[in-house]
Amino acid sequence: MTMMDWDKEKQVKVFPDGTYKVVIEKQERCTASTGTPQIRWYAKILEPSEFKGKSFCIHTPLTEKSLWKVASLVDGCGLTDLPPIDTESELFAKITATCVGRTAYWRNAKSTYEGSERNEIVNFSQDTDQNLITVSLRDDTPEFAR
Repeated sequence: MTMMDWDKEKQVKVFPDGTYKVVIEKQERCTASTGTPQIRWYAKILEPSEFKGKSFCIHTPLTEKSLWKVASLVDGCGLTDLPPIDTESELFAKITATCVGRTAYWRNAKSTYEGSERNEIVNFSQDTDQNLITVSLRDDTPEFAR
């Protein structure tokens, strides 16, 4: 029998500093309470085994100052050779959606925000056991994708 501790299970889990192999389960566009557009990413931990099945949820703001994080996450999912594109474009949405189901390594370095510890992903790395996906815009690329 497994005992359900409702209060414990609904708390956000802060993981120790370290590198975690994850699979992206879902991504969605949303807006922060400040009005900043962002992407919310949901991932499940695959390794290390002691945290297998636990969830990470991170946000990548879509601001000039923070686009490095989106680029690093997408690259970490194995999407390479990406062209410059508008973050409001259909192609950008397709690229970020392609990350769903992909694996990557996320390095966590706990941080504190307003007195509470939280997960802070500071680096994304490719899973070399996973094929890379190259996205290129050739001359015959449909207009909607340009």
